Amino acid sequence: MESTAKPNGPLANGILSLIGFALIIVGLIYGRAFLVPIVTAMLILTLLRAMSSRLEAIGLPNLLATFGAILVFIAVFFGIGLILSGQADAVGQAWPQYVSRFEVIATSMSAWAGPEVSERLRSALTELNLRNQVPALIGTAGGLVGYVVLTVLYVGFLLAGRGALSGRIEFIVENHEQAARTRRILNDISQGVRQYLWIKTIMSLLTALVSYIVLKFLQIDFAEIWTLLIFLLNFIPSIGSVLGVIFPALLALVQFDTTWQFMVIAVALSAVQFFIGNVIEPAIMGRTLNLSPFVVIVSLSFWSMIWGVVGAFLSVPLTAAFVIALSHIPTYRWIAILLADDINPNRSSSEAPQIQETS
Repeated sequence: MESTAKPNGPLANGILSLIGFALIIVGLIYGRAFLVPIVTAMLILTLLRAMSSRLEAIGLPNLLATFGAILVFIAVFFGIGLILSGQADAVGQAWPQYVSRFEVIATSMSAWAGPEVSERLRSALTELNLRNQVPALIGTAGGLVGYVVLTVLYVGFLLAGRGALSGRIEFIVENHEQAARTRRILNDISQGVRQYLWIKTIMSLLTALVSYIVLKFLQIDFAEIWTLLIFLLNFIPSIGSVLGVIFPALLALVQFDTTWQFMVIAVALSAVQFFIGNVIEPAIMGRTLNLSPFVVIVSLSFWSMIWGVVGAFLSVPLTAAFVIALSHIPTYRWIAILLADDINPNRSSSEAPQIQETS
């Protein structure tokens, strides 16, 4: 009897694992409104801790470094609000000019693309009328404000109770060895994600600043908004850098009567994105999260599918945390090996995830 039951063990475990993963995915989808602000707050807290660590490295005390990081965080959000509110009226005033220029482009396109394509472009522009979109934009802005307020509240409570979870692991997990292992997993996840977010933030800021110089030099409208958008889009792997070039380039196409500005913007911003994203960033970041490029793209698709735009921004750190956790669990270690870009067991502890045997 026992010999016939043993072969079913791995199969039963595999089925239970699949059911568990399916339930997790269902929970992520239906719990989106509840989970997204919490996860965002945890990542912001991780970034604040990274900033605080840098301030401590220059000699500031822990409390003062934390306070300084919070002030920087508040100043950034205040600056974003000023940029968006300050240029909202200017966008509405410039819209008729863009419509007229687009009509000229649509007419010229009919000569080689045919009247059907030209008519479709005009129809698309009519549907995109800015005034017709105002109610929807107001509703979206209201939802965004609520999301931001809730996230900030979560960040505040997490800051107030930081370190509480680590101190309670011993009470949650009775086995001392298991508690140490749990603490090691959480530390590896925190360290890897913190390093990634810090470097990515600095690289995104550098990309945005250089792009701003290019946009202002060519006198592109709303350069501040495009700079902010480029900074945020840079957190989305692969697709974000492409969108950060396309949007300002398309504006140049309808802002000016000639097309050379469009070409210069497209080439210049592409060069900035390529050099910083493919030369400077890899040299500094190295293999911080040890995820293969294919896994990064798949994770982008997966998290975008279940959590939308926010999921696209969170895709890399969430996937990295998942892989790091799996690398510490012997039963699921093979999944971490498949998802990792480098399975060298001699990697340093800061280069998560470590694909090594765990007892």
